[in-house]
Amino acid sequence: MGFFGSLFGSDQRADLKKANKKANAALAEGYGEQSQRYDQAYDVYDPYAQQGQAANAFYGNALGLNGADAQNQSINTLTSNPLFQGQLGQESNAMARLLNARGQSGGGLANMAAQRVFQQTAGNWLDRYRDQGQQGLQVAGAQSGLRAAQGDNAMGYGATRAGQATNYGNAMAQARNIGINNLTGLLGAGIGGYNALYNKPKV
Repeated sequence: MGFFGSLFGSDQRADLKKANKKANAALAEGYGEQSQRYDQAYDVYDPYAQQGQAANAFYGNALGLNGADAQNQSINTLTSNPLFQGQLGQESNAMARLLNARGQSGGGLANMAAQRVFQQTAGNWLDRYRDQGQQGLQVAGAQSGLRAAQGDNAMGYGATRAGQATNYGNAMAQARNIGINNLTGLLGAGIGGYNALYNKPKV
């Protein structure tokens, strides 16, 4: 650092290198930080996405979309659930009381009513799995949005780095010409001074 360093541009180039290094470090730190935050946000959603996928698979199996074996297994899982059994019992008892009050507690009508209660109860429970699967789809959409934003930020980071590299290259090229420009200026100033001194108009 000194007169000759400034005169020939070496000081300016050194300053540019330091500034470029600091800028690159700051950009890399910022990009790494935001990428980590996006990953954390994605992971927060992940349990809900997995639940939704499981519920959607169960719902598809119960509808018979994946074969009879998968359907039977899902129906057995549903009907063996104590909560389902408790609700089915309540609905069945309510229907039985209604039929008894009407004097219709026996025969085919009672059997049809029992089947209807079972189907309605099972349908209500399957709707819960369907709704859970739809929630999972919404969560998957949110996760997809996070990944898309991450990709956009990565592209923006790359574009910023490219722009910075271009600016740095241009600045370094200008700094390499500082010495020539300064010498040319000094030479021009010297010639001008010489001409002014020795070419004074005679009085």
